[in-house]
Amino acid sequence: MISFEEDSIIAEIRKNRTELLAEFDDDTKKLIEYLIAQKPAMEVAGWKYETETELETRKALHRQQQEMELRRIESL
Repeated sequence: MISFEEDSIIAEIRKNRTELLAEFDDDTKKLIEYLIAQKPAMEVAGWKYETETELETRKALHRQQQEMELRRIESL
């Protein structure tokens, strides 16, 4: 069961998403292009973006963890 607090958070996220997309005529491609264009300025401001290598490493670790969990479940 979803609590009122969780429900209000979800409602706020949906509201913010709707408002943000409205700024880009509900076109997600325009929004993505804008965000990509903002990346250098965001990095200067201190934001850190995951590199392709970091992403692949994280994915591999996740796959490994899933496989270990499946083996653990199968052994029960």
